[in-house]
Amino acid sequence: MSAWWAVVLGLVPVVAADVFFPMVPAEVAVATAGALASEGHVDFTAVVAASAMGSWLGDVGLFLLVRHSLSPFVDRWRWGRRLHTGTREALDQLGRLGAFVTIVGTRFLPGGRLGVTVTSGMSQVSTRGFVVSDAVGGLLWSLWMAGIGFVAHRTTNLPFWAAALVSAGASTVLGLGLAAVLARRRRHRGADEPDAPPRILGR
Repeated sequence: MSAWWAVVLGLVPVVAADVFFPMVPAEVAVATAGALASEGHVDFTAVVAASAMGSWLGDVGLFLLVRHSLSPFVDRWRWGRRLHTGTREALDQLGRLGAFVTIVGTRFLPGGRLGVTVTSGMSQVSTRGFVVSDAVGGLLWSLWMAGIGFVAHRTTNLPFWAAALVSAGASTVLGLGLAAVLARRRRHRGADEPDAPPRILGR
């Protein structure tokens, strides 16, 4: 196997593992691959596709684990049932669009991918709704991280590690911006629609 394919296929397990172990440097790996693509060492489209696939596989795996194993286990205790109910109510207040934006956008924040996946698994988000939303989010995240690495290295000639740090910082800024927009939408929704919360990403 050539070094080209080793880099691309290596992204799948690295990005997938990141949702279970946030200390895995998935952002750095994808940004570095994007920087390598700027020099023609790997194909940019393949980098994005491999990163998105790894993100989707890891997220869906954790989502199903939480939904079918962890969630029933936690419900055995009163504190677990209260946590479960609170989680559902929190996402209920967002509505369908809000839940979609949360699943897509939170992954741009440090640790956000793990948090939103576990929360979705413990809430009323349907499996189909999560799978679709997460696929969109993973693709956008992969395109963003690889693209920032590509552009940073191409325009500034920064070393790979510096381009990766720039990409991680830009990703955090974008995530904070999305979080602010979502928080503002929630406040407006609470003021304009005091009725019962709608279903989340319908079953």
